[in-house]
Amino acid sequence: MTAIATATTIKKGIGIHTKLPKGFDAIQINSGVIHHTDHQGSQVNYEHFSFTPLYIDEAYIPKRDWRSLEASEINILTSNSDLKDHNHIYLGEIPEKAKQYIKEIDFSSCKGRNHVMDRFAANKELTMALNVEMSNFLQTISNDKPFHLHCITANLPNVEMVACDITRLPEDFTIPEKKYMGMHNDGTQFMTLHTTYKHGNRICINLGEETRYFLYINLSMIQVHNMLKEVTDISKVNVYNVAETFFKHFPDYPVIRMAQEPGQYYIAPTDNCFHDGSTLGNNKLDINMVYFGNFTH
Repeated sequence: MTAIATATTIKKGIGIHTKLPKGFDAIQINSGVIHHTDHQGSQVNYEHFSFTPLYIDEAYIPKRDWRSLEASEINILTSNSDLKDHNHIYLGEIPEKAKQYIKEIDFSSCKGRNHVMDRFAANKELTMALNVEMSNFLQTISNDKPFHLHCITANLPNVEMVACDITRLPEDFTIPEKKYMGMHNDGTQFMTLHTTYKHGNRICINLGEETRYFLYINLSMIQVHNMLKEVTDISKVNVYNVAETFFKHFPDYPVIRMAQEPGQYYIAPTDNCFHDGSTLGNNKLDINMVYFGNFTH
């Protein structure tokens, strides 16, 4: 029988440094996660799609009892002077010129990722101008370290957890066959729970027309490791099974959710914390541009 530990209040951990106008008013908290089999999934009805998202067996989903932060929680989450790439979430807006280029490229008619890439291709000069503007901006927050464009993503609306694992599917899989991961940590076989903080972070910019959400648990992998060793044998816990193990033992540890409006970004150490994105409640395609680096602001 799995021991359930009590963890209903957040610890001091990965903080939030926000430059957004709404500050902590755009951030909410809940009372933890539930296993996907106990969760009523969101129905996706978009274009010719009509399905309820599937999840991998070990997926855990945040509860929907979101509320505003209390003053004590804001104090715990507020950034300290030690602003590193591995110990904070950074929230901000891209430059106005970049927003204007995105507006002129115009993704409003896009129904999928191929359409998004077609819009870039059809607007080469604007795309090059956007690349230059983004490169100039990222150089100001990259700590003189290299960065690179990782991907352009397009997620369907009303998908509660957007990250999916397609490695378990055949090459000719369809969108409704995707299996979503729930709250998870990134990571590779080259990392341990004690080295994930060394691998930089990512910046994700909302290119879409609707507000999306970034969700995370404000604990580093070292903190997670230390909490787990108090309640279970951790000899076989690694970057691949740590999320399932943690949520089995600490399902009541709160999740933090922050709104990401069009033109806004989050920077997060996604190897070093449990996280995911969400388009729950949206009606239009969710489009994002992601860079890898060592960003702070």
